[in-house]
Amino acid sequence: LILRLGLAIVFGLFGYQKLSTPEQTRAEIQLLLDIGLGGASAINFYLGLIEILIAISFVLGFLVNKTALLASFLLAGFFVSFLWKYGVSIDPTLYRDLGLVSATLALWMLGAGAWSLDKVIANNANLDHAK
Repeated sequence: LILRLGLAIVFGLFGYQKLSTPEQTRAEIQLLLDIGLGGASAINFYLGLIEILIAISFVLGFLVNKTALLASFLLAGFFVSFLWKYGVSIDPTLYRDLGLVSATLALWMLGAGAWSLDKVIANNANLDHAK
């Protein structure tokens, strides 16, 4: 539960930042991917929405295994694109993303836990199956 909620806060803030101040993250996307303003704006908008949906999934504990894997791929994509563009550096934000990848992979392996919609759905399915 604590891992889910902590990651939900992080992804919620990531998504909120992308949607509330798009010019900052849009500029970063333009630099990393060498694309135009329109493409970077679209990517920024959809990434913001996806990150908000990931946060909601983590808070509710719904489809956590799939969502955690998606979150891992998103973070790994950011990490790889940064390395591709700038190479290895001693930038702490770069390695923060590596820690977040590890946390999302841990959540993927551990599952949603006892206090989650995934657990409630699984319990209901087991009760229906036992009848």
